[in-house]
Amino acid sequence: MPVEYTEKRRWPRYPCDTGVRFLPEGSQGGYWGTVSDISLGGCYIYTFSPLPVGQAVVLVIKTTESEMNVAAKTVSSHPGVGMGAAFQRFLDEDGEERLKKFVSSLASQPKSDNTLSVFH
Repeated sequence: MPVEYTEKRRWPRYPCDTGVRFLPEGSQGGYWGTVSDISLGGCYIYTFSPLPVGQAVVLVIKTTESEMNVAAKTVSSHPGVGMGAAFQRFLDEDGEERLKKFVSSLASQPKSDNTLSVFH
């Protein structure tokens, strides 16, 4: 008998392919990765060096339209693959509006081509 999957996420995720710099709390340096999917509540970042679960981090998400600075916390970590991050607060006054605009643009793209260029 097949196991049924129940969606637990509060917001739908949309595939994307955009650059992100992540800076662990208390660190002088940062790392680069690629956001593979994003929602209004978080994202998944492809990176060879994911941070441990529970790590406070600042994400600098770069899109074709803007740059968003978001305080987040890692919620999953997969060595050599990537990590999931839950957004906690926006560090720019209009950060939430920029994220909503970005997610809306992803949601309106045809399903067969839901990717954006990577900007590092």
